[in-house]
Parts: sequence; structure tokens; C-alpha cells
Amino acid sequence: MLSNCPKCHYPLTHPFGLTINERECSGCLTHKEKDQINWDDKANELDLILGRFKKQRSRYDCVVPVVGDAEDYYTLSKVLGVGLSPLVVCVNDYFKNDIGWNNLHNLMTHFDVDSFVFNPDMRVYKDLVRTSLRKFDHIMLPFLQLHTAFPVHVAYERKIPLIIWGQNQAVEQVGKFSHHDAAEMSRWNRREHDLFNVEAGHLIGNGAQVDERDLNYYRYPEVSSIARRGVRGLYLSNYMRWDPIAQNQAMTKFGFIPETNTATFDIYERAGSSVYYQFHDLLKMKRIGYRKVNDHVAREIRHGRLTSIEGQVLLSHYNGSRVYIKPFFDWLGVTKSGYDWFKMHRLSNYLDFINETNTLDETSTPILSDALKRKLFESKVSERQFVTFGKGLYI
Repeated sequence: MLSNCPKCHYPLTHPFGLTINERECSGCLTHKEKDQINWDDKANELDLILGRFKKQRSRYDCVVPVVGDAEDYYTLSKVLGVGLSPLVVCVNDYFKNDIGWNNLHNLMTHFDVDSFVFNPDMRVYKDLVRTSLRKFDHIMLPFLQLHTAFPVHVAYERKIPLIIWGQNQAVEQVGKFSHHDAAEMSRWNRREHDLFNVEAGHLIGNGAQVDERDLNYYRYPEVSSIARRGVRGLYLSNYMRWDPIAQNQAMTKFGFIPETNTATFDIYERAGSSVYYQFHDLLKMKRIGYRKVNDHVAREIRHGRLTSIEGQVLLSHYNGSRVYIKPFFDWLGVTKSGYDWFKMHRLSNYLDFINETNTLDETSTPILSDALKRKLFESKVSERQFVTFGKGLYI
């Protein structure tokens, strides 16, 4: 039995579930739909759906959850382009750097939209991050719980009938559904594909010592309550030909700043995070056996900007990159002895991937295909990590 897709190199250990035959995987197979679908028909289908929600119940037609990513710029531009009036909702993950805050606030000011940034209780949040790390080798779960639940609470509480997300990762990565299924955001979808079956309740009890009442926004609202209000969550990638790196490149015209990193060639996705390509990437390798660059290589092979061989070369190059994890432990308030203990006891098999200084200057630049290089604009290096609160720009 094959353990990796012979075409895009995705491993069977993908947490969403992957099937592989002698030529390709389920993700590659579903990706072919992009060249078979009549996207004009899909756009008309989306217009019909959105037409039911425009200015029906409130001043806002929809909620658009964002982190300040290039994908958020693209999603918001499309939402505004079809005449919807959105409320932009963001959860502060406390992991943003100076570029991240710039991108978030530039998004809000450039598109001139009403916005709501939620800053969760820092003590509760850090307790949950600490427990998530200890129990699940994951530092992003508390944020993901909030990011995928809080916007739904906002929509419910403010009687806004629609939530619009960007891509459906289960379709784009592993082909778990067809584009024709038009899978929507739901409690089940969130648990399976965003939280990896780890709800907020799994982080308390013998874990984080927090009051149940502090976890309201970490939990998805009751399905029956949402149904009564008629709240729906749509993924735009079901209705338009989704091509992340091409879309994200185009967002630089709106002032989005790509960020240099040494863990992948993609300078757009999650630009502005202090952990995404550092400690989070290392923990991803520990949990499921591969790093974020695997997602990017698989995507670019399917879009034809990399050959399978070129993708393998990039994986070999980036999978050995080292990460700078000490700033995260400083942010969490871990002592030096605690940091050293964690490395020796929980990361003993990954010490070769850890550097005690910033890694930006130590990794050579790989050779990229011309088709891929044309999609990569100039990027910047962050000057300040772990900026708890920030405006990001001056107006």
C-alpha cells in the first residue's frame, strides 16, 4: 500500500482522511473538477443564494470571519463585489507580529468596513494553550475554537443570517467532498476539520483550571438555536475556481504585506503570525508526520505550477528547516528550566529542528519553477514578534 500520493506527495496521515491509488490521491482527483465545472453557472447559483440574504433583517447581510490573511482580503473583496454589507469579525490569537497587525487593520481601513476584534481573557486563553500543548501537542486549538465559534455567536446574537468563509479545506486539500456537494460550515464540519475532534471541554477538568462560564465563545452555539435563526455558513470555494497563491498574490494591490519565512516558499498564507511557521509547524510534524510545506507543494502540483519531481525537491529542502521556538515559551511565561525540560522530554526526537536564534538567514533559497516564481512578490521580515495588541498602521 502506498503511504504517499505518487503525484502530490500528500501522506496518508493527513488528519482529514485521504485515499490513494497507484496514480493519485482523492485530493488530486477532486481537484480535476475545477477544470470540468462551469464556474459561470456556479456564480449564478451563488448569486441566487446571496440574493435571499441581502438587507433582510439588519444593517449587515453577513459576517465575514478574518485573521488578516491574504485569503481574507480576497473573500472580503468578493463579498463587497456582489453588493453585500458585511460585519468583519476577528479573534485576537495573541500571536500576531507587526506585519500581522498591519495586514489586519489595513484590511479594515482599505475596504472601509465595520469590524469587531474580540480579545479573549488572556489568563483563560493561556491556560487553554498550555493544556492544549501538554495534552495534544497543539498550540492553536484554543484560537481555532474561538475563530470557528465566536463569529457564529455574533451572527446569532445580532440576527445576521449568513456567515461567509473562504475555502473549504476538506475539499481543497483531500477531496473529502465534491465542489458540487456545496458543503457548509456546521458544528460537525468544525469539529472534524478545524478542531480535529478536540472541543473546548477536552482542555479543562484535569487540564486548564478555568470556569465553564469562561468558555462560552469557545463553544459552537446550539444547533437548534442557529436553525431557528436561519444562520448559514457558506464557503466561497464551492462557487468559484479557488487558486490560493494566485488570489493571494493579487491581494498585494490592496496593501497586503507578504512575509518572509524559511519553512515554505508560500509568503502569503498566515503571513503575520509569530508561531505558524515556527513552533506550530514543528508540532504539526510531530503530530501527523509532515509540515505545512506539504500542503503548499500538493496545491501547486495540482495547479500545474510544479511538477511532481520539483515538488519532491522542495519538500526535501524545506522539511529540514529549523524553527525558533523560544519566544513562544517566553510568551507563555515558561521558565528556562521548564523550556529545557520540554525540549528534552517532549521534543527529544526533534532537537535537530530547533534553533536558539532566528532562522531567517540560515536557509538557502531553493530553485523554484518559473510558473511559481511569477506568483511570489517581494516579502518583508517581521521586526516585532508576539505583539499582544496593535494598530498596525497609521492613518
